Amino acid sequence: MQDIYKFELSAEDYEKVVTEKKTIQLVVNDPKHKTFAVGNQLTFVKVLEEGETEQLVQKAEIENLLYFSDVTEAVGTLGKEKCGFKPSATIEKASDIFLSNEDFEPIEKYGIMAVMFKLI
Repeated sequence: MQDIYKFELSAEDYEKVVTEKKTIQLVVNDPKHKTFAVGNQLTFVKVLEEGETEQLVQKAEIENLLYFSDVTEAVGTLGKEKCGFKPSATIEKASDIFLSNEDFEPIEKYGIMAVMFKLI
């Protein structure tokens, strides 16, 4: 499997994936992610924190791909929790969190892909 199917997550986000609270991974719909297809396997890796010696890995399979113009539209349509955001966060805050890790220009150019997955 190629690295483009791997997502490194914080301990909090990893826990949301393994408990199936987060079932959607939002990504920029750029050329790197256009190779995603229903049935592809994903790997979620918990980023090691200080004192941890074992890297935790969870496998998943893509069930569906949905496309949106921006994060606000995606989160507003799909729901904050399924996308990994706290229920108390506003949609604008969720968008700000996503934008803190991504550049705005590629999002404006390519849009957002919502990768819906199930654990395997």
